[in-house]
Amino acid sequence: MSVKKVGIIGLGNVGEAVVRSFKKNSSLIAKRTSVKVQIAKVCDLNKAKAKVAKSLKLPFSSNPYELIDDPQIDIIVELIGGIEPANTLITKAIKSGKSVVTANKALLAQKGKQLFSLAKSKKACIGFEASVCGAIPIIRSISAGLIGCQVKRIDGILNGTTNYILDKMEKDNSDFAQVLSEAQKRGLAEQKSDLDIKGIDALHKLCILSYLCYGVWPSLKKVYAEGISKISLLDILYAKELNYKIKLLAIAKKEKNSIDLRVHPALISSEHPLSGVSLAYNAVFLDTQPAGQLLFYGEGAGGVPTSSSVISDIVNIACEHQRLARKEEKLPLKNIKDVKARYYMRVMAQDHPGVLAKVSEILASFKISIASVNQKEKEQNKVVPVVMITHEVKEGSIRKAVAKIDKLSVIKGPSQIIRIEDL
Repeated sequence: MSVKKVGIIGLGNVGEAVVRSFKKNSSLIAKRTSVKVQIAKVCDLNKAKAKVAKSLKLPFSSNPYELIDDPQIDIIVELIGGIEPANTLITKAIKSGKSVVTANKALLAQKGKQLFSLAKSKKACIGFEASVCGAIPIIRSISAGLIGCQVKRIDGILNGTTNYILDKMEKDNSDFAQVLSEAQKRGLAEQKSDLDIKGIDALHKLCILSYLCYGVWPSLKKVYAEGISKISLLDILYAKELNYKIKLLAIAKKEKNSIDLRVHPALISSEHPLSGVSLAYNAVFLDTQPAGQLLFYGEGAGGVPTSSSVISDIVNIACEHQRLARKEEKLPLKNIKDVKARYYMRVMAQDHPGVLAKVSEILASFKISIASVNQKEKEQNKVVPVVMITHEVKEGSIRKAVAKIDKLSVIKGPSQIIRIEDL
């Protein structure tokens, strides 16, 4: 039986969980493979982590290059996160002829094109199952299980923090700031939560899925990303009345001459499976040909769940089950202003005669037709929420219309618009 040795760089929540899970399930792994996999050494810049290594009877180093330069180590596992020094370490490992396993979604979204090109030239493998949706085996399912399928569309709830916040706002009848504060106190959201709240974390994961499904590594700056901080409890309750749920969706679909990639809040039917994804869970809904519609659901974060994906990649590479290298495609990204959708629109209007007529006139001037309108009870200072659903229209048109509507003296803006995704 051949032996493959592994070096793990980073003993944070995920790294420590990987080591402990690997040790605990080593006999199970051995029974299921024809290769003996050993953790040769672990590394962390925090020398206090040496106690963890000692308790697990593993050699420890605070110098990552000791692992990368060790000719006995075949696979490097990078679990430190961030762009640097992770990029430099992975690049050096690949140039040294080693395969790499990483959970670093931010790095892959920014440097994936270069790293995968380098790995191909060195005949090395990059395992990255844990970079998208933690424990959910979405990467392997797409790259191997669906290798003969065309993925027509991806709709994903890829960030557990934002899904938790939106879910709790509805269930607890609370506003955004209150739920975010509670989530931070409970450790369910980072104190500096911008990456989650602004949709950047979901954007990183979407870029990886874009490469897997369509061969496109997009520029992060060119993909539209909008977070959830402007979603109010009013919008969540009004959406519920209309039989919708508001979710932060990562969307990808290949069109004739372009690729549509975007991250933003969206109204989805309460009858769709994604609407039932609660708390901090993740889910990915694929529309494929010929496999049909598929739903992947599970825990998308946390050290223990994510460790299963890291270990899966380690064993997969050790057994020389090389993941198929995806051919890159050159497709332009669709501009968000050209995206067509139906829209939920809420304006805060003063209770004066003729206000709705003025709003309708502006919408009509941009060829936007209204499917339904509902005037709510008065808020403070005689301000009335007016909720409308539009027919399909280009994003650019509705943005211009709303900008003009918000300039009306009888509108106490800014008005809210949320895309409706008819899944």
